[in-house]
This record gives sequence, C-alpha cells and structure tokens, in this order.
Amino acid sequence: MSVQEKLKALLKYLKIVAITGSSAFCVYYNIRQTCKTINNIVNPKVIDRENKREAAYIYVDDPSYNRTFQVEYDKATRQSVGLARIWKSLKHSLAWRLLWLCRHGNKDQRNIALEQLASFKNNKVWDCCKLAQAMDENTAVLLARTRGVDLRYFLPPPIHIRRAALSNELVSFKLRDLILAVQNVNPHCCIEHFLSKYFANVQEAAMESDSIPSKPDNICERDLCISCMDAIYHHVTLFNCKQYDEDHSIKKLINMGLLPILAETMLRNRNDPDCDLAVLKVLTVLSVHCNLLLDFFKNGLIGELARLIRSKDIRLSSSAAVCLANLSGEYCYRPGLYLLHPLYRTTSATACDTLLVHGLRGGVFVTWRQRDKKCAEPIGLIEVTISDFDCETCEIVQTPEKKYLDPDMQQVVEDLIEIGDEALLSDIEVVLHDIPIKALREPQSSNKFTANHKRLALNQEEEDKCNYTVCWPKDWLPKDVSNLRILGVNYWTSLSEWLERCPLQTADIATRASELVPALIDAGVGNKGTPVVWLAHSMGGLIVKQVLVEASQSNQQLLKKIADNTKAVLFFSTPHKGSSMATMPRAAAAVLWPSNDVRQLQQDSPVLLNLHKAFIEFADAYSWETISFAEAMPTLITAFKVPVHFVESFSADLGRGEFYQLPLDHLCICKPATRQSILYTTVLDVLQRVSNKQEELPYSNTVIDLLWWIFKTKVKEILETIDENHQTNDGLRWTETVLLNTFND
Repeated sequence: MSVQEKLKALLKYLKIVAITGSSAFCVYYNIRQTCKTINNIVNPKVIDRENKREAAYIYVDDPSYNRTFQVEYDKATRQSVGLARIWKSLKHSLAWRLLWLCRHGNKDQRNIALEQLASFKNNKVWDCCKLAQAMDENTAVLLARTRGVDLRYFLPPPIHIRRAALSNELVSFKLRDLILAVQNVNPHCCIEHFLSKYFANVQEAAMESDSIPSKPDNICERDLCISCMDAIYHHVTLFNCKQYDEDHSIKKLINMGLLPILAETMLRNRNDPDCDLAVLKVLTVLSVHCNLLLDFFKNGLIGELARLIRSKDIRLSSSAAVCLANLSGEYCYRPGLYLLHPLYRTTSATACDTLLVHGLRGGVFVTWRQRDKKCAEPIGLIEVTISDFDCETCEIVQTPEKKYLDPDMQQVVEDLIEIGDEALLSDIEVVLHDIPIKALREPQSSNKFTANHKRLALNQEEEDKCNYTVCWPKDWLPKDVSNLRILGVNYWTSLSEWLERCPLQTADIATRASELVPALIDAGVGNKGTPVVWLAHSMGGLIVKQVLVEASQSNQQLLKKIADNTKAVLFFSTPHKGSSMATMPRAAAAVLWPSNDVRQLQQDSPVLLNLHKAFIEFADAYSWETISFAEAMPTLITAFKVPVHFVESFSADLGRGEFYQLPLDHLCICKPATRQSILYTTVLDVLQRVSNKQEELPYSNTVIDLLWWIFKTKVKEILETIDENHQTNDGLRWTETVLLNTFND
C-alpha cells in the first residue's frame, strides 16, 4: 500500500472520529444545560431526601392522610378554575423562586426575598407545608428573624418527639441522666448539692441500672424539670468555651440528646412562660456554637424560637432573639448579654450601641423598668426586688375621626389641629418630672426643664401612664431615635455570705470587667465605627469604668475600638468614692457577714480611688461625655421602713461633666415614670446628638475631601448598577414585582 493510500485511510478515520466526537459533545452540552436549567427550577436536594438514611420530616401527624385536610384540598381545587387557577399557580411559582433566591442569591437579593416571602398572607396549609419541607436550615433561621413571617413555614418537632410528649414518661429523669453525665465530665459542687437535694438516692440508682428511683414528693414534675434545666444552665455557663471542640460539657449533652428533650419539654408545657424561659436559658448558651444550627433545625426548635420572639414577655422575646442571632452567625451574644432591640433582622446600619449595666441585686429585667407603686415599698435584705406589677390598663375611648380620601388633605387637617392645640397651650409651660434640686457644671446640650412640644408631651405622658413597660430603654428609646441597638448586661450579685451561692461566682470589679470584655468584642460593640453610650446604675458604673480603663490601656485592636467609639457614660447613683453603708462596724459585719460585692464598695477604698483617677484621665483624653445622677431621698428597707442613703451625693458626683441631684431614692434613680422625666429626656438628648453626628457627612473639612467623598459615592453607585445588570437572571423580573405587590398586604 502506497503512502498516498495510507494518508487517505487516515483522513477517513479522522473524519469519522471528528464527526462522532462533535456529535457526542453536542449531546453532552445539551444534556448538561438541560440539567442546569432543571436544577434552577427544582431543588435537587428535595428529590435526594428519599436516598437518605436519616429520619426525614413528614407533613402529617399520622401515616394516614387527614380526611378533613383532604376534603378541604379537593374543595379548593374544584373552586380554582380558569383565571383563578392560573393566578394561584403564578403565586406558587413566585414563592418557590423567592425561596430559591433566599438560598442562592446575593445579600441584597436574599434580603428582598426574605421580606417578600414573610409578607405573603392568606396561604393555604399545604403551600406552607411544601415550603417548610423544602426549606434549609440557613433560610429558616433568617426567615425566623424576619418580622411578620407565617409560623407555618417552619417544621414542627419530628413525630417521635411529639409522640414522646404525649407519653407518661417523666422528663425529669432524662434531665437527671444528662446532669449526671455532665457532672462526670466537669465535676462541680453545686451540681452535687442539687442531685443530693432532689435525687437523694441517685448514687444507689447509678450502681443498680435496673432500679428506677422514685421522684421526690415535695416538688411537682413541672417544677422539677425547671430546676433541672436551671442546673444544666448553671453548669454549662460556668464551663462555657467559645470553641465547640473545647466545650466538653456541651458536646456531651448534645451527643446524649439534649435538644430533643428540650423540644419535648416545650411541647409538654405549652404556653408556660416559666418552662419556656428555662429552656431558652439553656438554648442561649448552646446557640453560641453556630455549628449546632442543623441540630436545632432537625428538632423543630427554629419554629419554637420564631414563636417565642413574638412573646410580650421581654425575657422570652429577648432570649429567643439572642438564639436566632447567634445561629444566623451575624453576632455572637455570650451568656449574660441580652439583645433588647432590634429583635428582628434589619438591613439598616446601627447608629448607636446603647448598653445597660445594672448594680447590686439588680437585673436587666428588673433595674430598667418603669417607675411603679412597688418602687415606693420598703425592700428587704434578702429577697430581690421583683418586676411584678399590677398595672390597670386604661380604657381609651376612641372618638370617631373624620377621614379624608385625599392623604394631603388629611395631613393638612392634622397639622391645623396641632397648631391650634399649641396655640391654646402657648401661655402654659409643661414642666418635666423629677426636676433636680441641685445641679453642677453647665450642660453641654440645650436640654431644658420644660417641654418644647407641649401637646406631644401631654399625649406621651397619658400614653405612658396607661402602657406600663418593664424596660423603658427598649420600649421608649427606639420611638425617638432610629437604628439603635440596645444590649443589656446581666451578672450575678449577692449582699451577704449567709445566702446560698456558687463558690465560682465570687468576683471583684476587675474580674467582672475582664469577663465582660470578650462578650462585648464578640457582640461587635464599637465595631465599624459605631458610637457607644453606656447607662450604668450603682455598682454597674464601677464595672463600666473598669472596662473603659482596660480598653484604653489595651493594645488589642478590637478592645481599643470600644474606648475609641465610646461617646458618653451616664451614671445613676454610682458610688465613685465608695459607700458608707459598706463600711460597717466590726460587730455589725460579724452578724450580717457582707459579701465580697459589698466589701469592695467601702468608702474611700484605695481600689475605687485609683480606678476613679484612671477613669478621669482617660475620659479627658478621649473626650467622653459624662453625666451623673445622685439620689436625694433615703431608701426604705425592711418592714420597719428604716431610711437609708445607699450612695451619698459627694460620692455619686464624678467630678466632671453634668451632675444632677434628683428627689428620688436609690431604686427609683434609674426608673423614669414617663417620657417627660428628666431621666429620660437627658438620655434621649445624648443619644440624639450622638446619632446625628454619626449621620453627618464623613468628609467635610476641606473641598478636596468633599470632592473625594462625592467621587467615591458615584463610583459605588455605578458598581452597584453594573452588579444589578449582571445579576439580572437571578433577580426579580418586572412581572414578578407586580405579582409581589398583588399578593402582599
């Protein structure tokens, strides 16, 4: 065979290979594009659920379909004919597309999709069940933090947990086994005391596996479960670690099934605030480890948190908000730090971080409540002043108002009414409450002791008298200052060593401040240039001073930002130079046996004086605004109503900044009765000035800085426009936008 014939045969083979390869490539390319298109429309993970070995969720409580559910579905199907069926199918496809954007879209698209998905109303049960079944854990926790979301979007606890909640098995013994296991990991005397008190024969039961100890007769099952959960919370709080691999107690509890037991407990005690609070306290510690999100989701706890964040009880809503914020990974709120506002997810930048620090025998949900009648009652030496109150809701008689179809006309009429009322009150001065009897140093603000808007002040006063609040910074400040983040600091205190306490909870001011610092850093306080304002009552002011001194002296960048961004500190009867009550005679000290918290507040203590001197130096260096309030009236203690001045005015005076001595006692010095109190108006004035400075133009010193700021803003807008055009296929089309406006309220 010649060379020419060999080349012809080779060319023939090459043609066949080229035609076959190109055909195969075309077929492969079309199949791949088809699969990619299908994956964009249908979630492949839903189809893969059948291949999983683990337990999956189901919609119904029983393997057989509910007859009522089926009849309702058939009735709705028969009624959906013609245009209505097409309209509902469009809504259904739009909801699924929004769910897809929640999982795969960028940050802006995800925020829009979450808001629109949460605003869907009048959904059928089966539509919510389908969306809940297809939803992943990351979308679920973000949707739970969105205001107004339908709770049917979240799966309930699995059926084996719901069946266990209907059984007669005692949950207290399950919790007891968990306590025993965690005690073996990290032994602690408090847990040993608890077990010996409520489970006296637990040691014998541990040796005899077949015997079941009898439940204590002096306590009911519900109260015993709450006590067990409090014991678990106490233990995991003491031995809590930020890294999950190092937190051996929590790892042991999770492996033994703590989350299913907590879900079962909430189902057994439905709508029980005390039980829900005990469960939430444990969940707040567990949520620090955001890698447990999938475990929360599988046990149906995301839906329970979405339910509790709507609670009117501030303890439940704040704890649920902390859990969801930790699980979403936005911030990390350690135990003892409560998120008071905003409870829900927000896209606005924080204008100011406001921190509340209580004093001795106080608490986040006790110290910062509105002044009520119980504040005037004498207090004891042992019991803690509680926040229970008897508030009679005012009966507001609503008079029919004439409404106009034209909103501009309605606004004009309202403005005329307001102008008329202000004219009637022109000759009257509305004086604020709690006028100081003594004031030192000229104030930096233009705050006055009379209301500027008289009609608004009178209306607010009547509204505050009718609507009692257990935390006035949470309920009042966001109404007057936007984009605030309010955090409450909670820590354990004691007055006497005669009282039961944990030996590991004895700490001085410096130790408490060092424990608070990492919690503030993890929460992002002062980060991104956000200004910080502190509100501190009594001993809490000393802790704040210690934190700021450590932050000023630190070389750590994140800790240094707290000192750099602190703008103001407000002290409510803080003993800067100590208290004479803590300096008691030796005979009285032998009887009362004051705790370490009281002993460190002795008058003219060298530790307090050195701290005071260091704080004054850093306050002048960083130009912190300081305002001090002092008590002028004695506090009645014991049933004999013994008048006692806890903090004298000379000790409450910081020596710099504004100083006011008010006609209030030690307990009421941080509790305004209404928004027309000097206490509230002073705090509001500081926050408004700090927030307004934050919103000002960042570069306004020179013309060059101004032009540079305008140039950067324009470039940012152009880049965002290009990004939106690039993401057109993943965004919302104009038709879908019309449908969103149609199906929303």
